[in-house]
Amino acid sequence: MRESICVIDDDQIYQLIIKKVVERTEEFESVCFYSDGLDAFEDFKSPKYQLPEIILLDINMPQMDGWQFLDCLISSKPDFDKETAIYIVSSSIAYSDITKAESYTQVSGFLSKPLSVDKLKEIASKHRK
Repeated sequence: MRESICVIDDDQIYQLIIKKVVERTEEFESVCFYSDGLDAFEDFKSPKYQLPEIILLDINMPQMDGWQFLDCLISSKPDFDKETAIYIVSSSIAYSDITKAESYTQVSGFLSKPLSVDKLKEIASKHRK
């Protein structure tokens, strides 16, 4: 069964790049994009919304950053990590961001931008249902 993936990132150029990477993996049936955490959270908190299997989450965004999004998602859907794997994908190389990501049991990993096709295939196969 093919996976669904969601990219939450405010960088429009990165969204174009990751869209091509996602297409090249041929692992995902559906992909959605959000430019900030607030818009994503508004959709995700709805009980009617089907969470994707994988979320690629940037941490530095306007309105609601990745950490705020994660905290809100955990508060509204405490068991979401049983159906969704979240990867922090950032250009940050700050050790504090890496350790903060590691402090969340709901975060599957911290990855540096840009993601390669091979890395995304590895993530997809790890979380395939």
